Amino acid sequence: MSRINHRTYQEHRAAYDKIRDVIAGEDRLKKAGAQYLPQPEGMTASQYLRYVQGSSFYATAERTLRGMVGSVTRNTPILTLPPRIESMRTAATFEGHSFDVLLEDTMREVLSVGRIAMVLDYPAAGAAPASAPFVSTFNAESILDWKEQLVGGRQKLTMLRLHENNDDLDDGVEQHLLLTLEPAYTVRRFHVTSKRHGAQEQSVDEVQIGEDITPAIDGSPMFDIPAVIVSPYNLKADVEKPPFLDLVNVNLAHWRNSADYYWSLYLTSQPTPWVAGAINEKNKPTQIGSGAFWVLPEGAQAGMLEFTGAGIAAQKTALDDLTAQMATLGARMVYDGKGRNETTDTAKLRHRSELSLLHSTVNMVEAALIKFLRLAAEWTAKGTADDVVLQLHRDFVTAQMDPAVLTALIKAWQSGGISHDTLLTNLKKGEMVDANRTLEEERDFIEEQGGDLSLSLIKGGAA
Repeated sequence: MSRINHRTYQEHRAAYDKIRDVIAGEDRLKKAGAQYLPQPEGMTASQYLRYVQGSSFYATAERTLRGMVGSVTRNTPILTLPPRIESMRTAATFEGHSFDVLLEDTMREVLSVGRIAMVLDYPAAGAAPASAPFVSTFNAESILDWKEQLVGGRQKLTMLRLHENNDDLDDGVEQHLLLTLEPAYTVRRFHVTSKRHGAQEQSVDEVQIGEDITPAIDGSPMFDIPAVIVSPYNLKADVEKPPFLDLVNVNLAHWRNSADYYWSLYLTSQPTPWVAGAINEKNKPTQIGSGAFWVLPEGAQAGMLEFTGAGIAAQKTALDDLTAQMATLGARMVYDGKGRNETTDTAKLRHRSELSLLHSTVNMVEAALIKFLRLAAEWTAKGTADDVVLQLHRDFVTAQMDPAVLTALIKAWQSGGISHDTLLTNLKKGEMVDANRTLEEERDFIEEQGGDLSLSLIKGGAA
């Protein structure tokens, strides 16, 4: 066979590698050398080495990603599981990682490269009777090929080829996992070797490992592939543009300008002495500074060369402009906002736009995880899928309530202007009440603990 990857795979692989390298940071980028920081024309190898080492990489993309994932996971998600799969809370993945780790890893992949595949699998024969299913994850680079077709009146994933990590294989040999509907769900594994013939031609040989596996639930085959490919915008197999690609490109442009800027400073920042006249090896000055004494021939002149042009200032302005551009692409934490004049309505609109990617990603990740958890519940105990509850928080920004607002809410409640439920709802929004606690639970706590809610809150607000 001549091809095992989807026709669009190589096109997007370059973008994935670029995003990974930029998020990994300065050390990896500097090792890549001319791939991301071209060698200026006329620069020697030794100069280029100093040019690269003297540059400063601004880790905007990595900080932005860390901040976005943290804003989603800062509040513990609401998660309710049937008893039979309760163990997935602490061991949800093939590697034995908890559900929280699965959530963070998924959010990080979807937000950065915009793609991750998840496959639900049942423990192998011989596992403990109460063992729950687990999730295997595959990053964007490992999603090699796929096919969606119309089956029974709806679009289904009918083939998915994934790269599996196997450190025991020889160099040049890969292990692939092939999931198909034939029409029942069938699993195969292959060892794949690629051979290149000349500059353009390439052939691929694959050898199946073991027999076909046809998973069954209660003795019945499955007619859906228990896998989902998650993007920030949908749960389809089609490839979307990576969300971080624009920010990464500007981050790299900022680094290239940084290299030029610091190289210019290196070349021009120190004044250079000059001497004109009948200078020879005998009377040529060899030292400079307060302890050095020059005896020059009659009529000779001396001075200092100093840079006085505006070129470096222009480079600094370009760096500032790129920093501002990164800010508009999501890196608000690295831009101090100086010189920004906007109305409150404009600021709110801008803020909603910046959070739209986060909202959409949370929606898609939540939908994918709910699908898997409910399927896991059906596999282990039919009829319990509705017992699965998962709710990721959408309050991405800390919103501590102002004491004056708290006091006004209490007064409005005491005077009958708002209901008790409205009061508690606003307290939750202001993070004065546990976000995971329902209104009913909060009222029960108030009744159990007694006391006057209004007085305690007013005192808390006044303090």
